[in-house]
Amino acid sequence: MRKNIIYGALLGVLLLGFTTPGVALADGGGKGCSNIGTWFGVAPFPPGQMPPPSVVIPPPPWDETYMTGWVASAVGKSNNEGTNIFDYPTFDPTLGIDQPPFNLAVRLGDMRGNWKRTGGNTFDYTFTGFAYGASNMPVYIAKVSGQVTLFNKCQYQHTTAVMEVFLPPMSPFHDGGPIAVIPLGEFYGYRATVDLPY
Repeated sequence: MRKNIIYGALLGVLLLGFTTPGVALADGGGKGCSNIGTWFGVAPFPPGQMPPPSVVIPPPPWDETYMTGWVASAVGKSNNEGTNIFDYPTFDPTLGIDQPPFNLAVRLGDMRGNWKRTGGNTFDYTFTGFAYGASNMPVYIAKVSGQVTLFNKCQYQHTTAVMEVFLPPMSPFHDGGPIAVIPLGEFYGYRATVDLPY
């Protein structure tokens, strides 16, 4: 009788151990695609031949893809959250706006921020950086936020982006609202892989 009680207790502890990981992952923790890696902006049109924003770009895979000029790297200690680095050297920091501070900008610096998982293959992100003038002084602060969805066996990402603009004396974290909120549209990225030439 006593052996049956001990065996029953051990079986209960063992079964509890098997069910605990299932409970921990039930909220999507670690499931789905990993966002960690380096992503290059791609589009199904060659440079200089991009369609107007009203044209719906078909989802990948495309027969050919063209680099669009941006690269992002997502790192983290887990697949659920981490930091990102964004670089877009060909971005027009004036945004076609012929008034300060936009028309004073000549380049956009590297941007840094954070990302977090919101679902199996979906993530939210925010990163912040500076637009610089001809004298290499910041003319505005750019804070970009949006959503990322990974698809096609986790090799592609679809990204939305909205940029909030702050003047350099302002804090994009504590002060009042931005001086401008600019929708940047939708973008596609392709995951970089190890691809030796031999």
